[in-house]
Amino acid sequence: MSEATESPESLYAEVIIPLALPKNYTWSVPASMRQTIRPGCRVEVNLGKNKKYAGIVKRLYNDKPEFFEPKEILNLLDVEPVVFEQQLQLWKWMANYYMCSEGEVMSAALPSHFKLSSETVLIYNENTEMISPRSIMMNTSLEKPCSLKRS
Repeated sequence: MSEATESPESLYAEVIIPLALPKNYTWSVPASMRQTIRPGCRVEVNLGKNKKYAGIVKRLYNDKPEFFEPKEILNLLDVEPVVFEQQLQLWKWMANYYMCSEGEVMSAALPSHFKLSSETVLIYNENTEMISPRSIMMNTSLEKPCSLKRS
């Protein structure tokens, strides 16, 4: 085996991110996901230091990238593929024909609720001594369940 090839337990995923990137990137598949991950499934990945995206697995392979150490996939968002192999092939053709990235095609092709990215998350903080009155008001409103009604 060459240096670029790992043991059969190693698995890597080429993932399409819904951005205008020049190429698709590779992430390492954690051992806990190796039996369930498939092309067409959505995964949560880190891109950069703080950005998280939901991408689509384009392909899986065992050869470790030569020039970098890939980050691990954070979560498997779907147990069944949301995109089929024929759609991934169409996306590749469209990206070549329209001279754009597969990520841009993905962004146009998928409904918005499939395209998650870094979002602000509100976490309830019980320690009210260190926070502002406005934050206390927000915490209080988060404690109470509410429903929005359309008039």
